[in-house]
Amino acid sequence: MRVLSRENLGLGVYTTADVRHETNPLDVSFSIIIVNYNGGSKLLECVDSVFRYTSDFELILVDNASTDNSLLPVAKRFPQVIIVRNPENIGFAGGSNIAIKRSRGRWIVFLNPDTKVTENWLDNLVKCADSWDEIGMVQPKLLRMDGKTLDSTGHVFNFRTCFARDRGSGETDVGRYEVAEEVEGCSLACTAIRRELIAKVGLLDDKMLLFYEDTDFSIRARIAGWKLYYCPGSIVFHVRAGLTPLRDRGLLHRRAIPYRLRMILKSYSLSNAIKYGAFSIIISVAAGIKNRDLEYLMRYARSPLWNLLNLPIVERRLVQSTRRIPDTVLAHFHPDGSPHSKISRLAE
Repeated sequence: MRVLSRENLGLGVYTTADVRHETNPLDVSFSIIIVNYNGGSKLLECVDSVFRYTSDFELILVDNASTDNSLLPVAKRFPQVIIVRNPENIGFAGGSNIAIKRSRGRWIVFLNPDTKVTENWLDNLVKCADSWDEIGMVQPKLLRMDGKTLDSTGHVFNFRTCFARDRGSGETDVGRYEVAEEVEGCSLACTAIRRELIAKVGLLDDKMLLFYEDTDFSIRARIAGWKLYYCPGSIVFHVRAGLTPLRDRGLLHRRAIPYRLRMILKSYSLSNAIKYGAFSIIISVAAGIKNRDLEYLMRYARSPLWNLLNLPIVERRLVQSTRRIPDTVLAHFHPDGSPHSKISRLAE
C-alpha cells in the first residue's frame, strides 16, 4: 500500500496551480476518487462494482484514518488500487484534494464508498457531457439500494439561503426524471468533472470538513461559466448516509452550519454577500428559536465568528477572477438553449 501524509502533500488553500494542466500527458480517461472512513464491507462492494463495469481508469482510494480495517480486503483483492492513508480524518474535501493532485485522468470522477455502479455508467455520463463543450460536470441518476427510490437527480439551489437539496430525493422513480438536462448542482456522491474545469476553478474547499462541498463546488463552476448536467442514462446506487448513525447526522449538519455563510462570502457579489449573509443568519437564528433547538441556535450564533477567523479572502479572489455570469443567473435558474434532444438520445 502507498502511504502518504497530509504534511508532505501540502494541503491548504485551493489554487489552480495544484491541478495538473490539461496539456500534460494524461494516460487514462478516468481518475475515480473514493474517500473512505470506516466504510466496512460496502467499500469492497463499491470497488468491486467499479472494476466490473469500468475500463480505462485508475482508482485512487483515500482513507481518512479508518479504524475498521476496511482497506485490507480491497488491498488484497485489487492490488492495482492506489491507496493513500491519512494519519487523521481531514474530511471529504481534504481527502479528495490529495487524490486530485496525483491523478492522471482526463476526467475526475467522485464516488462515495457506499455506492454501487452499473453497466455503462461512466460511458453514458461522458457521452452526455461530450455532446456540448460547456458541460463541465455531469451526474447520474442516483437510486437508493431498493432500486425504486430516487436519491438524487441533481441539486435544486436556493440563492437567498445558499442551500441546496437533492432533486427527487425520497421519491419513487416513476419516470419523472428521464430527460438529460441542465441542473443547478451535482451530488459528489457520484459526479464526473472535466479536468480543465478543476484547473480553472481550483480544488475543493478543505475548510468544509463535511457537507456542502458539492454545493460550493457547483456554485463556483457555474460562476465560471460551466454547465452542470444530469444524465438519467447512467445509473448508480447509493446507500445515502448509511455509514453514519442517524443520531450523529443531525449533529454533523449543525457543525456544518458556518459553511453556508462561507459560500456566500466567497461566491456572491459584495452587495449580495452582505445582504444574504445577514439574511441567512437572521432567518436561521429565528428558526432555532422557533423550534427551541438550542444546539442549532448556538451553531448559528458562532457562525459569524468562525467565518471571521477563517475569512476566505484568497478563495473569494479566485472565485471572482473566474466569474463569467452574474448573481442574477444563479438566483434565477433558467436552463438555456442547450441541445437537449441530442443529449437525451445519447443518454438513452
